[in-house]
Amino acid sequence: MKKILCLAVALSTFVLADSFRLDEFSVNVFSKSAKKPISIEMDLIFEGRDVLANDYKIIDALNVVSGSFYSEDLITSKGKENFKTSLVSYCSKKHSVDIEAIYIQKLSIESNMIVQEIVEALKKEGCCATPKDTKK
Repeated sequence: MKKILCLAVALSTFVLADSFRLDEFSVNVFSKSAKKPISIEMDLIFEGRDVLANDYKIIDALNVVSGSFYSEDLITSKGKENFKTSLVSYCSKKHSVDIEAIYIQKLSIESNMIVQEIVEALKKEGCCATPKDTKK
């Protein structure tokens, strides 16, 4: 009898859980090494009760929480787990949304170097001479 009761409770939990997929979510986070904002793109799946009905609250929380992480932290396993934990906690406390699991499908950091930064990096390597350098 206990097995049937446990099975019924477990199945009811899975039946009540929704899935919300968020593709190509882009946010700017600060980079310690570059000392400037870096664009990060994520594909995430959220599982929990009423996550589809509260998708706008999850996106708000995602914007707030992701801004408190450095780009370097988000590329490590420990950083990703801390990010998930912080996001679940924030959603629960601020928006009363119960997220059971977050799955990171993709997380990419886009480093948009401007032309001047590329030229400066090449100069440091000695690959590029300016007209002033050639007159010496």
